[in-house]
Order: sequence, then C-alpha cells, then structure tokens
Amino acid sequence: MPDEAIENDKPVLVTPSYWRDAQLPLQSLIFLLPLLALYELGTIVYATDEVTGVRRFIYARSLLADLFEYFGVQAYYLPGLIAVVGLMGWHLTRRDRWFIRPTLYVGMLVESVLWGGCLFVLVLVVIRQPLGQFALMAGGAHNAPWQQMLVFSVGAGIYEELLFRLLGIMVLHMIFVDLLPLKDHWGAALAVVGSAVAFALYHFSDQNPFDWNKCLLYTGAGLYFAFVYVLRGFGVVAATHAMYDIIVVVTQLMSSSRGS
Repeated sequence: MPDEAIENDKPVLVTPSYWRDAQLPLQSLIFLLPLLALYELGTIVYATDEVTGVRRFIYARSLLADLFEYFGVQAYYLPGLIAVVGLMGWHLTRRDRWFIRPTLYVGMLVESVLWGGCLFVLVLVVIRQPLGQFALMAGGAHNAPWQQMLVFSVGAGIYEELLFRLLGIMVLHMIFVDLLPLKDHWGAALAVVGSAVAFALYHFSDQNPFDWNKCLLYTGAGLYFAFVYVLRGFGVVAATHAMYDIIVVVTQLMSSSRGS
C-alpha cells in the first residue's frame, strides 16, 4: 500500500521508490541512528579504561571534536550530534516528506553488506595477501580486542564518511566552484579526488608509516566510497564502510582461530 504524505494540507499518495528514498537525508538518519547508538554505547563498554575511565574513540570522531574545540565549542557528544543535526537540517531544507518504512532500512542494510562485500573482494584481489591492517579505520584500533575493533568498525563507517564524504566533498566543492573559477563538473570531480586523497593520508601515523602501495589502496577505497556516496547517499555509504571493516575483522578472527 503506498505511503501517504501531507502536502498543502491534503493527503497525497506517494509511490514507493527504494532507489530514491534510500538517498533521502531523513531516511539516512533513521537508518544510521541504531549504528550511532551502538558505537557510542560500545565505546563505553569495550573502549573505556577500567582504571582511568578514559574512553577511546575512532580517530575521525576525535578530529571533529578537536575542530569544534578549536572554535571554542566543547560538548562531549557534539561529533555525533553534528551528524544528526546535519542530516535533519538537510531534510528540512529539501522539504522532503516525513515517513518511516522498516522495509526500506532492511533493504539499505542488505545493500550496504553487498557494497562492502564487493570492496572486500576487490581489495583481496588487489593485495593478494592476508588483509591484516586493511580494515579502513585509523587510530591504532588494529591491535585492540576484537570487541573494540567491531565497535570501531561501526564508528569508522559513520565518522569517517561524515568527515570525508559528507563534509569533505561539500567543502572542497564549495572551494573549487564558489571560490575558484571552475565549472561544476570539474569542481565535483576534484572534490571527490581530493576527499579520497585526504582519506588515504588520514590513515598514516607512527603506528602505520606511509607506504605508496597502501596509499594507492586507501585512495582507491576513498574513490569507491565517494562513488557509493554520490550514487546511493550518506546512509548507505556509512554502513558500507562499516560493513567492509566488520568483514575484515571477522575474517581476521576466523583466520586466527583456524591458525590456533
């Protein structure tokens, strides 16, 4: 039965369209809220030092918190709230209809698993070696207990895609198109490539020194996520990133259990 939306105070029948509706900001928000809550609660349970009470966070979340703190805004849950407020504001600006459809979110989850699985196969074909550190999360999470790694996989999907796709592509597009005399299609292409390169560089640290092969792999993954983001929206790409990391972690765990 078609959904019923309210337009000009009159009921209007709206034909369901999974491809279109899965890209809507409000539907991305509803879809991601359980994952966002799972990550925040998971860090309390699995990423909090029992002695000091200090919580570890995915590096992208810490970067967002540091950015807000630099501008004098301090709030413990502000990085998570910015995703909620941003998507809700986007929804209100677009004046999209309000609706909740559980089957839509099931479809988005299945689609995200498929996109994540495709990336897993592509990476496996390219590197031709055990995945090891190729879960796409930064901040030294690879040496953590498996429960923490799964929690951080979810966080990486949300916060890294928020930082590099939702915010990164938008800001770079504004710079290239609004501030520089570039045509929209060139600005969009450069924004996608720039966000992918920034995504790659973000993953290197003292624990993960720069390596050209890894850099190309990370950049390729950034381009893949940018493609999914442009084609399918923020909700699907955030879950796709999370699913890829989860698949890598689970594969590592299975490999370790067989080896022991």
